[in-house]
Amino acid sequence: MAARVVRFGDPSAIALAHETLRRPRGNEVLVRVTHAALGSTDVLARRGGYVLQPVPGFVPGYDFVGVLETESAVSAALGLRTGSRVAGVLPRMGAHATRLVVSPTFLVAVPDALTSEAAAVLPLNGVTAALALRYAGPARSVLIQGMTGAVGSLAAQLALRDGRTVLGTGTTPPPGLSAADVTLVDYRDANWPASVREQTGGGAEAAIDHTGSPLVREAVAPSGVVVRTAFAGRAGHERDDAVRRSAEAVLRRFGHPREIVCSVPFWVLRKRPEYRRTLTGLLADVTEGRLRAFEPEVIAFDAVWAAHRAADARGVGRTVVLRM
Repeated sequence: MAARVVRFGDPSAIALAHETLRRPRGNEVLVRVTHAALGSTDVLARRGGYVLQPVPGFVPGYDFVGVLETESAVSAALGLRTGSRVAGVLPRMGAHATRLVVSPTFLVAVPDALTSEAAAVLPLNGVTAALALRYAGPARSVLIQGMTGAVGSLAAQLALRDGRTVLGTGTTPPPGLSAADVTLVDYRDANWPASVREQTGGGAEAAIDHTGSPLVREAVAPSGVVVRTAFAGRAGHERDDAVRRSAEAVLRRFGHPREIVCSVPFWVLRKRPEYRRTLTGLLADVTEGRLRAFEPEVIAFDAVWAAHRAADARGVGRTVVLRM
């Protein structure tokens, strides 16, 4: 069973149907998916605004939790055997299905003490936050655009743990943090970049941004870096705007401040050992209470249309998770 986007549009564009799954080849393994996150990227892709899914006919979903139903020499070498509970991020979507044939190099073990629902909200959001901070380098002050979002809240916690000073746009701190932990900047104020420059003595040393807004550059010191994790666009023009702003960011890679595009799907595909170490560490952090992810809003897979409507609404502090 898979949830496929058959046309671009509202949640009715999703078709739920039985599909024939090919057999694993080589060192591939079969995973029975039990839970899969449904986030803002899936909503954007369903609407037709996602650069990496330019035509309908795809199965959305980047991250998932499931049970290994077969194993291979590679999975065994990684400590993943039949019956193991695993989590992962796919480089090309496809997680909104009851079974997946994947390379075990995309999988990590889920700690026994962590529920599958809680684990499912973490892979894509957590890896995005961790990678964005890595691209921020040794910056001591970090501005997080959209700190109350799923990625922003994780980035804020990780940055604070590194001993960095954290500023973030928003009116209230993200779940798990207080006003004493972070400096809030009201994005409704047209002069908010000036406020950041004033509070940091010339601009933050780094910024993590999911909007593509040029205002973020004004809040960063000339010697700093802007890490773009996404590019929000005009309604109906999201894909074109994202392509244009991505190109602009690439051209500014040697600018002042310089810019870096943080593309998790490409990084996962190219840096699999590093990706697995990162995700394993994040799952351990959540299990042991060092990191707090959003609460899962669990919705049954056969109500996938309701799940998409819930994701459209984007409740504060919660992430929609499909239960297969």
